[in-house]
Amino acid sequence: MNKKLPKWWPFAAIGLVAVIILAGALFMFSGKEIMPSAGGSGQAEELEGYEVITIQVKSDGFYPDQIEVKQGVPTKINFRKDTSLTCITDVVSKDLDMLKYLEKGDNYYTVDTTLDPGSYSFNCGMYMYYGNITVI
Repeated sequence: MNKKLPKWWPFAAIGLVAVIILAGALFMFSGKEIMPSAGGSGQAEELEGYEVITIQVKSDGFYPDQIEVKQGVPTKINFRKDTSLTCITDVVSKDLDMLKYLEKGDNYYTVDTTLDPGSYSFNCGMYMYYGNITVI
């Protein structure tokens, strides 16, 4: 008793694999958060007393890529990432000793109030996009 598989079985297997891959791709690139970001009233309390400067993180860089902060004034920079569809996953600055992993949403970096006046550069982890923080 030697049973043969139907002639159409390879097409069914390929179709099933294609459906699984497509479903996985749609899930991965849907742009929706699986876990809600931690926001709320606690976040407002953490920002109280700080000057907040927002830098938009987009697929083609930082906007604005040049900002000014005042020496001695408590400042937080919000690297706001509205989409997961960007290669920018972190912000690095050797000048500021900063390595900040970026999640979708708000990502706050507290600027050291003792920085001397001058320019401090930052970039994405792949060294493709750059920005500058000027302390005045």
